[in-house]
Amino acid sequence: MAERRFESTGGSGPRASIRVRAPARDSRTGHYRCTVEWVHSGEKELFELWGIDSLQALQLAIRAAGDLVNGGEEALQWVGSDEGYLGFPRTYPGFLPKALLRKLDRMIDRELLAHTRKSEAERKRRQRARAALP
Repeated sequence: MAERRFESTGGSGPRASIRVRAPARDSRTGHYRCTVEWVHSGEKELFELWGIDSLQALQLAIRAAGDLVNGGEEALQWVGSDEGYLGFPRTYPGFLPKALLRKLDRMIDRELLAHTRKSEAERKRRQRARAALP
C-alpha cells in the first residue's frame, strides 16, 4: 500500500525502508490487521497490527512504523529530506488522561502560532527591506 525509503544521515544512499500493507479483514473475528515490513541492516521484520476497523489498524501500523524507524540504532533520514527528518507524525500514548492530551494540544498550538507569527514578521521585514532598495 505504501513505502518510505531512508538513507543514512548525511545522504550516503538508501539504507532502510518501511512498507505498510493495506488493512485486511479477518473473516473469523471481523477485525482488521495491517502488516508492517521493516527492512534495515540486511534484516527484514514483519509486524501485524490489529484494529477494530480498517482505519484503526492503519493508524496503529503507521504509528508502529514511525516507532520502528525512530527507535533504530542507525541515524536515518527520509530520502531527499532535511537531515534527521523521518516524516512520521508525533503520537501520544492512548492511556494518557484526556486533560493532559488537551493541555499538550494547547501547548503545541501555542508554539505553532508563535512560530507562524515570527515567520510572517520575518517575511514582511524582508519584503520591506527589498522595497527600500534603489
